[in-house]
Amino acid sequence: MIRAVVAGTMVAVGIGLGAFNAWWVAVVIGVPLIVAGIAVLPRPSRISELPEFRRGTSADAVPIEVEAITRSSLDAGEMQPTMVTATVRPPDDTAYRGRWISSMSRSHFHSVVDRPFTTVPAGALPDRSPGQTPEFGDQPGRWALVYPAAAVVAATVLLLGVPGSVWDIDVSMPSVSGLSGDGGASGSEDPAVDLDDRKRSVLDEIAQLGPTASANILSLDLDEDDTTRAEVYDPTTGEAITLSNYSGRGWDEPRRGTTTKRRADTFRADEIAGTDLGSLTTTMGSRIQATRPGLTYVDMTISRPARGEPVLLVGAFGQDRMSDVEIQGRPDGQVAEFFDPGDFATSFRLARDALAGADLATDQPNLRRFEIRGTADNTPIMYAGQIQNSGGVLMEFTSPDRHGTLTVVPGEFPALSDYQGRSSAGDFSFDQVRPAVFESVRAQAMERGAIEPFDRSAVDIEATSIFAHDDEPVVKVELARESASAGTYSMTGQFLETGY
Repeated sequence: MIRAVVAGTMVAVGIGLGAFNAWWVAVVIGVPLIVAGIAVLPRPSRISELPEFRRGTSADAVPIEVEAITRSSLDAGEMQPTMVTATVRPPDDTAYRGRWISSMSRSHFHSVVDRPFTTVPAGALPDRSPGQTPEFGDQPGRWALVYPAAAVVAATVLLLGVPGSVWDIDVSMPSVSGLSGDGGASGSEDPAVDLDDRKRSVLDEIAQLGPTASANILSLDLDEDDTTRAEVYDPTTGEAITLSNYSGRGWDEPRRGTTTKRRADTFRADEIAGTDLGSLTTTMGSRIQATRPGLTYVDMTISRPARGEPVLLVGAFGQDRMSDVEIQGRPDGQVAEFFDPGDFATSFRLARDALAGADLATDQPNLRRFEIRGTADNTPIMYAGQIQNSGGVLMEFTSPDRHGTLTVVPGEFPALSDYQGRSSAGDFSFDQVRPAVFESVRAQAMERGAIEPFDRSAVDIEATSIFAHDDEPVVKVELARESASAGTYSMTGQFLETGY
């Protein structure tokens, strides 16, 4: 059993080191450990669980008369499973017929065949009434499953119980790209430091594809593990060309594949050539740290999110190389705000700025819904909407000549869905929705629902005229998915009724 646990541990260590380090660590250390672990794993044989046949030599030995004996012939080993059928005659007891399988040597087999009257130790007698007739196919038995199961359990416990950072060993080796001089990654310990070098390298690689390649880029990906990928649109065939440089080892051969994207989805290399990715990533990280400390750079993706929209640089940040949050940037260095929607002062400020950017007056009755939803896991969803998963601020507006929605999501630039045409006027203005009222409503709801202070940001609150009370807009709220906190309030913060 100890060997099985050791084998599982060796396999787990090999997998962990191979998965969280450079490719050569997997080849030099990971693979040999996995192979050694498999080799160490105990393998029960057909005789490992069988008792060895021995003649009785002591005074209490029991005489038997062998009636039939069958020796397995699957291999030519000295010891083989052997089925014995014999009449057992215990002293001072009735004789009985027994059948059992034991591990028997070749010499013992021939001896029993020649002299069927023999003896066996008293402790080796077969059962008088066995539960089932023994068969050669019964071996190997449970240990054939116990050993591998123990190894799998040991490997699983180690892989799931040890954080990824433990597997990341601090060793380095010159990359293939560095040796060949093809412009691979710089090998910096901080993945954000060499992003600009990697950007220049991938743009140079794209330029070598052909004269139109630099004007038809679909996406660039710069992972924290020194992996760089690019997807380029070929306008002559409608295909996508993929370039990959894994862990800075050098560029693989370009691969072609089908794509549903077209020229309108692409961007030019000169749109991002002057972007300082190092500075941009530093700004992204500092804004995230204000509300989500401890997260580090994981990945950056550069693409045009939708036709007609500007190019975005989306940075992913997280722990143990797993993305937790994303934040948007633009080629000119602008970075979106990353905020806690439960901070009403900040949410109102960003909402006012977004309305100004969308040319929507804050003192005119052009709103039907103004919602703030937190980002905590236990934040309720009162009504379906564009921020029901992301959290943030949602404004539904309408006026005689336009209507639509305006959202401000943490880590994203304000998003406007604007539809021109005849429409009706709204029901209340942004200036009528006061932060102090939202704070008062939240405090009342927390008291009614017995909400803990640490759940104050798990809030979904909105001013709306869609579900008016006496033809007047109301404020609806719920916190932490606690129904007792749900309520409807007037626009001045007066409690009206439970629920929403």
